[in-house]
Amino acid sequence: MNTSLNSLPPRRKPAAPTLMEVAVVEYAGSIRGAATVLSELAQLSNRVAAASRRPGARMLVTRWTLCPHGGGMQRMAGATLFGEALPAVVVLPGNEPGWAMSVAGEALLAWLRDCHDAGSLLAGCEEGALLLARAGVLAGRPVRLPSLDRCAALKAVVPSWLPSERTLVDDGDLLTAAGTDAWKYLSLRLLARVYGHSVMSSVSQQLQLVIPRTVQDDLERFSPNFAHGDRCILKAQRWLHGIAARGVSLQDICDSAGLEPRTLQRRFLRATGMRPIEYCQRLRIAKAQMLFQAGGAIDEVSCHVGYSDQSAFRRLFLRIVGTTPARYRRQIVSQRRERAAATTVRAVESMRAA
Repeated sequence: MNTSLNSLPPRRKPAAPTLMEVAVVEYAGSIRGAATVLSELAQLSNRVAAASRRPGARMLVTRWTLCPHGGGMQRMAGATLFGEALPAVVVLPGNEPGWAMSVAGEALLAWLRDCHDAGSLLAGCEEGALLLARAGVLAGRPVRLPSLDRCAALKAVVPSWLPSERTLVDDGDLLTAAGTDAWKYLSLRLLARVYGHSVMSSVSQQLQLVIPRTVQDDLERFSPNFAHGDRCILKAQRWLHGIAARGVSLQDICDSAGLEPRTLQRRFLRATGMRPIEYCQRLRIAKAQMLFQAGGAIDEVSCHVGYSDQSAFRRLFLRIVGTTPARYRRQIVSQRRERAAATTVRAVESMRAA
């Protein structure tokens, strides 16, 4: 029996992608072209994501600055789209070359703390990362900062963070970068966080960007979603990142979120796209990768991230990373030798030129 066309359920239109606000903070002396560069990358990424019919959020870059007559931070445009909501991502670029870093006002620092408490991803590049340190949100976290000499207000402060030699450090809700091409790598990592690695890679190829293997590892590492808006799950995520998910049970995660197990499982999957146990595994392996890059031995790293059974650690590392811990560590050692050799060659050439 033929069914009437009128009785068929109407086709649902695909939901329009949600807009994710990425706020570029313009403070005294900051690079003025930062928002323009990031906006162009976002537009290109939006086209790539639309062409591949990729679901998910789309990035919209806005500019924020201090109100000229007091009253805190304000958007330069976009208030009609986002209203009073705090941005999902806050980006602090570095200073213009030759500009001395000015003392950040308490209004900006308080706003950064409010954004972080509300679940915003904070990203600081060069001097912008020093502003995050001034705001007090880096305590106990691995970060990449430039020399503290660039910020007189930090010279007398005892560092509470864990310095890294990596150009780019992504620690979940905090993203810091410093060094050569730091802004480029931080921008690409933001694209990976919002759109996924495939879109980021496509944009990088279209722009013919050359990315060192060491930075490529950081760009492709596990990138959790913090911009989902579920405060209970966000609380659990921050707790997990603070302890690198070592030795935790499902009940521990429930306690940190204040949720019952079934509710946690459902909301965690909806917010992050992963179940809590898988999330913990990926977080621990990402931490292991960072420790290997810092020169850690396999047995030390395995124990540090909570795996007393090295064979279990090896199997999980192979499944997630695609290579064994031993081979991954050898690759890092080889990359260090190559960088050291290149540095020696440049030094010799400089001496000859002199």
